[in-house]
Amino acid sequence: MDGTLKVLLLAALILLVSAQTSDNYRSLNGLVTKHVDKALKKANQDFGAGYHIAFHSLISTPVTRESILNVNVLLKVTTCKKASNGAYEHRDECNEQKEKTPVIDCLVCKTNDGNELVDCAKKIDVINQQRTEFRGKCIDHRTGGSDLVSRLSKDNKKQSRCLGCV
Repeated sequence: MDGTLKVLLLAALILLVSAQTSDNYRSLNGLVTKHVDKALKKANQDFGAGYHIAFHSLISTPVTRESILNVNVLLKVTTCKKASNGAYEHRDECNEQKEKTPVIDCLVCKTNDGNELVDCAKKIDVINQQRTEFRGKCIDHRTGGSDLVSRLSKDNKKQSRCLGCV
């Protein structure tokens, strides 16, 4: 009995920890989910080809402020058939990646002109910088980008990344 209880507690702990990571769609907050859904819709249109595309994980910490938006997500083509041509919603039962399919890197961001950009491409194309020009339209969202030192360095056309170096 004591061993069974330990196994059950361990299983519950594992489920709790896995539910709180950035690779669990259901653990994302509502605002992030809204933008991940935009990426899912775009990827299903561009890469679906009859199979459901599902959330895999977040690439970086999402930024969802009113002035700056940057949600970068990895998606995968699953073994599930599409429910319909317009279907893109998350499906818990569809989490196994289809063999020989690329991982899809999607970026949802706000551009310099205030519009929203949703760009999905094969991860390998993003790594090989084939999307750099297109994704370069996004507002730069470096942490600390709105502090006085970074504003001064931008005014002086210097790209200092070291706050103590100025």
